[in-house]
Amino acid sequence: MKPGRAERAGNILLALLKSGCYVALFLGMQVLVMLPTVITGIIQASIGGETDEAYELLSAGAQTYTLVSGLITIAVIMAVYLIRRKPLGDALWLRRVDGRTLWTGVALAPGLFLVVSFVLAALPEEWMNSYNEAASSIATASLAGFIAVVVVAPVVEELIFRGLIVNRLSRVMPGWLAVVLAAAVFGACHGHPVWFGYAFVLGCVFGFIDLRAGSIWPSILGHMVFNSFSQILNLLPESEEETEVLAALGVIVLMAVALPILDRKGLAALFRRGSKAEPVRKLSTAPGVYEFDPWEE
Repeated sequence: MKPGRAERAGNILLALLKSGCYVALFLGMQVLVMLPTVITGIIQASIGGETDEAYELLSAGAQTYTLVSGLITIAVIMAVYLIRRKPLGDALWLRRVDGRTLWTGVALAPGLFLVVSFVLAALPEEWMNSYNEAASSIATASLAGFIAVVVVAPVVEELIFRGLIVNRLSRVMPGWLAVVLAAAVFGACHGHPVWFGYAFVLGCVFGFIDLRAGSIWPSILGHMVFNSFSQILNLLPESEEETEVLAALGVIVLMAVALPILDRKGLAALFRRGSKAEPVRKLSTAPGVYEFDPWEE
């Protein structure tokens, strides 16, 4: 028997509240890790020191804060579900998928990176100056920064925004709406308007893939590959001709063409409406709630 309007509204509200708690965990852990530096800056300012020093400390340690807060967040999530003895595959969408599905995120990542890069290049200069200043804290090349941006950040972000939020919201509303809402929150958590724009698009793409695959593994790998491109470009030596950057972009272009061709069957299954064949999985749901179907209206 389908639930009534009041029960359905209650289920939606509960899912939204739980999603808010997941976002609070994600942001709160970052604040907690940065808190000692923030307190130090306040103390320095109160005794006549320069507030710019605290800002510089925060910027210099941004990648370390991301690494530490991300690892703690992952540990907390895993501990909670292991203590509650809930299967991680169902609770966090960490389900196994076949090879074709697993690599769909990776196959799309180079193309997504190129599209984002071209759009950023077309933005007004003042927008990009503001964006570059906001992103400067993650643009420095270091081992800790590479691990934080390429490994830890994709895992914790996919766990929170797709494995938990899309998973929960999809139980009480159409899948497409769950993906859009989660992507909007994902973009908002990045802060800067330019960052919001392309993070929202990435969130929609990765959410769609996960919804069709029934797993967040494709988006975790795709997110890692996407983030790795910017970090690799930061590691390249600077020259007036920028030949190294052009060569790297050429390689990314080749990957953007070749990888979708190699994984064409997996991608075709994701975008085939109503497909029942693998790798797309139809997830079981409780009576009266929505199916995990992005095509549902």
